[in-house]
Amino acid sequence: MPKNTEIYNKFLDWLKIAHSPATVESYHWALKPLFDWLYGNNLEIVDLTCEDITKYSIYLKDTRGVKTSTLFHYLIALRAIWRWMFRNEYVRLDDSIIEIPKDLDKESYPFILPQEFGKMMSGLDEFYPDQLRSRAILSFLYFTGVRIGELLAIDVSQIDLKNQKATIKTYKRHNVYREVYWGAETTYLLEKWLAVREKILLRCNSSSNALFIAMPPGHTSGERLGKYQVQKMIRRSRNKAGIERQITAHSFRHGFGHRAVEKNINPRYLQIMLGHAKLGTTMIYMGVGDKEVENIYRTAMI
Repeated sequence: MPKNTEIYNKFLDWLKIAHSPATVESYHWALKPLFDWLYGNNLEIVDLTCEDITKYSIYLKDTRGVKTSTLFHYLIALRAIWRWMFRNEYVRLDDSIIEIPKDLDKESYPFILPQEFGKMMSGLDEFYPDQLRSRAILSFLYFTGVRIGELLAIDVSQIDLKNQKATIKTYKRHNVYREVYWGAETTYLLEKWLAVREKILLRCNSSSNALFIAMPPGHTSGERLGKYQVQKMIRRSRNKAGIERQITAHSFRHGFGHRAVEKNINPRYLQIMLGHAKLGTTMIYMGVGDKEVENIYRTAMI
């Protein structure tokens, strides 16, 4: 049987075929604690048992003191590589051997609540350019459900303020574009931000096309805003609003999905709104699993 290093490298090479470098890097860091633990315990990944996996989870939580959200990502990465090993016949048991508690799943992917969004927005003053930009970003994330990468890739030319919509490139899907929509509140903030943005670009003699641009201190004015800067802004806004739960840019996307469920949006429509290639992904966002579908079928259709 192949050794740990060979398994690890082959899995990452497989990931590179259909995933971005950022995704591969994410899996690299999520799997590093696993292979460090295997090395320290003189174990091969293909020989792991249910008991070993439980020990690894305890090691992460108690010895390394990782947060619940981080633990979730580590276990998801373990499940992913295990699923790959099963398909390649390195192991006999499928990925159900790796259990992820439901409460852990919920805590790791919190969706922002309307009242939390309101608090974060209230803590930002439009008088200051950076806070105006933050309000526009939060509003756009909340009302469109876009991924952070999609948000930051938007150019001004893609924005249609009159009709309150934009055509954006769907992240990870080759040559796939979709429309996203918003209302008057977001339009108001975008209009104000665009006016400030023009002044910033004139001052720094930049011709950037990016909708959301960086500004000093610490960054070159006019360059396209980065993911780290947005995530840092969200953390700061969350803390200022006194919100203890973990809130990330993706929490806004989850919140969009949950609000759509509450309003009984057709899953096919929601699939298009979120830019999912498969309806099954949308159903997961909606909190619907195979078992729930089976129960509904047996209750209503037999």
